[in-house]
Parts: sequence; C-alpha cells; structure tokens
Amino acid sequence: MKTMFWSSFFMLTVTTSCAQENNEAVVKIPTDMKTINTVPFLTEQGDFIYVDKAHLKPISAARYKMASVFTVTGFAVVENASDRYAVIDQLGKTVLDFSTGEIDLNVVNGITFYKREREYQKKMPFWRWEWNILGGGIQKEQTYHSIEIGVLESKQTLVNQEIPYLEDSYYLNFIAVDRQRVFWNASLYEINNKRLKKVAHHIVEVLEDQRFVKMDKTGFSIYNTNSKKPIHKALLGTETLTIEFGKEEISLNDINKERFAPELPKLLVDSDKGDVYVFPQYDKVFPREIKSATAAQIDFLKKTSLIYSIADSPYFLLGIFNYDHDVWAYDWLYIDTDGNLIDRVDTYNFKVLDQLGNMVWPDRKMIIPDEFVGEGWKFGKVNTYREMDGWYLIRIENGKQQRSIGLWNSNQMIWELPPVYRDISVLDAKKQIYALQNTAENTYILYDHKDKKRIGFQAYSSINSDGLVRLVEDSGDILYFYIDIYSGREYREHKNL
Repeated sequence: MKTMFWSSFFMLTVTTSCAQENNEAVVKIPTDMKTINTVPFLTEQGDFIYVDKAHLKPISAARYKMASVFTVTGFAVVENASDRYAVIDQLGKTVLDFSTGEIDLNVVNGITFYKREREYQKKMPFWRWEWNILGGGIQKEQTYHSIEIGVLESKQTLVNQEIPYLEDSYYLNFIAVDRQRVFWNASLYEINNKRLKKVAHHIVEVLEDQRFVKMDKTGFSIYNTNSKKPIHKALLGTETLTIEFGKEEISLNDINKERFAPELPKLLVDSDKGDVYVFPQYDKVFPREIKSATAAQIDFLKKTSLIYSIADSPYFLLGIFNYDHDVWAYDWLYIDTDGNLIDRVDTYNFKVLDQLGNMVWPDRKMIIPDEFVGEGWKFGKVNTYREMDGWYLIRIENGKQQRSIGLWNSNQMIWELPPVYRDISVLDAKKQIYALQNTAENTYILYDHKDKKRIGFQAYSSINSDGLVRLVEDSGDILYFYIDIYSGREYREHKNL
C-alpha cells in the first residue's frame, strides 16, 4: 500500500514492500488462474491473430489492428481496423462490444475489472460558454470524458458517467483487502458471485491486517473489516509531538509537514487518551517519554522533521534532511515503543521511496557499504522489487562520468549483475528474467539470471514484462509483436519465410 506526502523537497512514499506494477494490493491474494494457451501473433500482413502457443494454429479467423495478451482470468483487449476497441475471451467471443472508447483491464481477487473511456467535445448551454475578452472568439464546447467501469464476469456496472476533462477521474486501482473484499473509490466492497456489494464508505486509507481508516464527524476512526465497532475512534490530525526527557519537555513542531494538507494526516492523536499513532500503518503508540538517549541523540531528536512507524517492528524512524550531502539525502535515527533512542536497526521489509520510486531508506550506505564502492563513484537512483529480497538496482557514475547500472545483492554483498549496463529492466523478479541494455547499444537482450544465460539471439528496442517488444528492422520499419520472455520464441510471421 502506498501513501505519498511532501517534506523537505521530497515527495516520499512509505511502503512495506515494492511492487513492479502501479496496481498494488495491500495483501497478495491467491486466485484460481486459468491456463492461457493462446497468444497474439503478428502476421505478414501486419495485423494480429490469436494462435495456440504449441503449434501456432489460429483459434479463429478474426484479425485485429492490435491485440493484448490474455489476463489470468482469460480476457484480452483488441483493436480493429476502424480504431474501435473490444474485449474477447479465449475462444474469440466478444465479451465487451467494439466502441471508440479505449479499454483497460485489471484483475483483483480473481475478478476482471474493466474501464472504458472515451474523450469527446460536448456542446454547452450558452450560460456556460467561455468568452475570450481578448477577441479570441467564444468557446461553445468543452472536452468531456465518458467513463464506464465494471466487472466483466458478472456484467455489473460500477460507474457510468460523463465528466469534464479537468475534473476528477476514476481509476482501476482496486485493492484486495482479503479474499472476499476489495477497496475502491473510498469504499469497501464484499464479493459474492463475481458481484460487488458496498459495505462501508468514507474510507480514506486501507491499512495492513484488514484494517482501514474512516473519516466521520468526530475525526478519524480505525476499523477492522470483521467488526462494526472501531478499534480507535475520535482521532485528530496533528503536526506536533511533545516528548518528556527527564525534567525537560521536548516539543517537535511541523512533523511530516506537507506542501498541501493531506486527506489523512500522518500523525493521528486520540482526543481522549492522548496516544499518537504514526503513518503509514498507524499500528502502535508513539512513546511519550525518552527512557534512554545520548546527548547527540537528543540533539538529533530536537531537529527531527519526519517520523514513520516501521511496520512489523517496535521501532519508529526519525529523519532529518541533510542539505550538505553531495546528493540530497536524509540522516536517520530510531526510537522504540519504550522510548529508547537507537542509532541502528535492521532494515526489515520496509522501504521509504521518493515520488519516482527511488530508495530513500534504507539508504545507499545501508545497502552497499563504502568498502564496496569504487573510486570516484557517485550514486543515482536505487530501486528494488517485491520478490527481489535484498537485491537492488543501483545506478552509478564513475570517475570518468560514465553512467551505468548493476544489480547488487545486499545479503551477500556481491554484484549479481555488475554495473556495466545502460539499463536493466526487471521482467519477472521471482524467476530472475531481465532485459539487459548494453552501454554501447540501444537494444535489449533477454537474460535468465538463474541459469546465467542469454535467452534467444534477437535484440529489441524495448521489452515489456508481458512479452510485447519493439523491433527496428534493417529497412527502418518498426514492428511491435509478442515474444515468450522465458524462451525467446517470437510470435510473428517472418516476411522472408
């Protein structure tokens, strides 16, 4: 689960894990996946047909301008020669009729959600015309979006609206709370026979352990999905903390200060008990008293501007932005629930990211200590993925100002892939399938890191995790088609064959 906030020139994200896709669930829910035996195949004529993987025999005579791979639930988006879009099943049957609206699919809890969106110009009544006082004429139309969101399996429509282009839109960001419930559009839904029923609304955030935060007249309340009574209620937002240290009272002002006020404050205080719960999981009470600390630690505490609750641990993360670093970064300190200040803790399965997904905590020195750093190295972005378990993509600029990227194993303190590549794209983190871009070229090759071997012999301008590739031929023609990222097999018809 990701939540963003602004502080000290960074928009930071705190997450208990890192995902490869934007659609990120609080919990990973097992689903009954279908065996997908059909793939889009590029013909010599430049259109797509669907064929079976084994023998490349067509499953139907239908041809498409563009076609997607099938979801694990057995659906694909296709585009015809008239630039109209539809959804089909594995038999080629049309499930969602052709229309001018573009279609996106997202599978959560074994349910296929779709979004169909069309942009158009709408004539407005004269009282809503826009008059240009500088003589540019009268604008009598406005850009609108027609948005439809629903469930493919049950044909249930969740949204069917026309909204102005600049107003809030709808997204397929459904989140699995547990096997029978999903969160979407500020509401909690129960699933029954592939249909959704709203069971709670005014939800501002979904937390781990089947908890969520709801906003009401008294402030904020934290609920468990299995109970109608709140775990905590009458919580109010605050940016100030007061901590006692002996006879001294330390006031921390403007904690987790943001450029714009968030819907859910990063510190929530119980208006009755005075307990303070901290972003991102609001899972434990911040200590009111310092039990153990050095003078240097107390000095650090007084300058603290960022506080995070480290999930599945007794610790809170304290941060100060250090403007003196060659690369802007934070200095860190920690405090446990008993009030002991600590210089170092284990990294846990907890990450702090900036708005681009680059690692902020654990920081570079925690990941790759100085003794493993080459002479003159400067560091750029650091990224990781959910299944990589202590492996990090690290970007480096050497003393000759040459930039490259490598894959670092922080558990064994070795380079899994040396920092000699222009780019490394993670196609399947669990199976260790990567696309490697050589520093001297602009093309990518497939690489199986488990078996330490290249996959296939072809190089591509781009390779997506679903197998879609971009190939520039010797003639200059640009082709898009699909491959099997595990074998390198191309699903296309060669013109010279």
